[in-house]
Amino acid sequence: MRRTLLFAICVVGLADCAGPRPSRQAEGLRQDLASVSSKFELAKKENLTLKKELLLLKKYHDIDTQKFVRSQEVFEKELAPEIDEGSVALHMTDRGLIITALSEKLFVSASDTLSDTGKAFLDRVTTLVGEHFASNYLYIEGHTDNQSLAVFEWKSDWDFSFARALSILKYLSDKRGMNPLQLSASGFGQYRPRASNDTKEGRHFNRRIEIVISPQKIRHASQQ
Repeated sequence: MRRTLLFAICVVGLADCAGPRPSRQAEGLRQDLASVSSKFELAKKENLTLKKELLLLKKYHDIDTQKFVRSQEVFEKELAPEIDEGSVALHMTDRGLIITALSEKLFVSASDTLSDTGKAFLDRVTTLVGEHFASNYLYIEGHTDNQSLAVFEWKSDWDFSFARALSILKYLSDKRGMNPLQLSASGFGQYRPRASNDTKEGRHFNRRIEIVISPQKIRHASQQ
């Protein structure tokens, strides 16, 4: 009888000792997973940064790529309202940092006249450029869809897209005091779409301006 009772007590004691162990193991596992997840997200961010730097280094070998990528993060923060609403996008390519703005954000409809909203947006962009890319080239590129009504006033979509790009160039130079040597304008009409022109939504996204901030600086031209 005593042996049976002693055996039962031992069994109960072992059960009590073993009981919390799975819980502690689970908590440890959760902590390990959280640590791994955090390290994975950090590695993803570092990998994305390296990819952006590599894009630039393929074409330019004498720039501070980290500074260029960090500046993109500043632009994304400052232009967050427009990015969130979908009227503005930012992305890095081997050409540099590209700011894409829908035409309706910048211009009076079917016109090359800048709207008040467009001017206010360009004022913010100019401030950021002055702080981070004061001597970099800016390429201002106009784009249309394939159903532009502007051909009734201009000879072609090429003319219309160029007229809009030129309006921005003149505003940056004449009203914002940017160095004309930094600036150039071009028009691509309907021939470089970012979406299908077969849908209304696609045509909406194709009517745009792209401002390309090049890693190349003005001083490079004078040295060639």
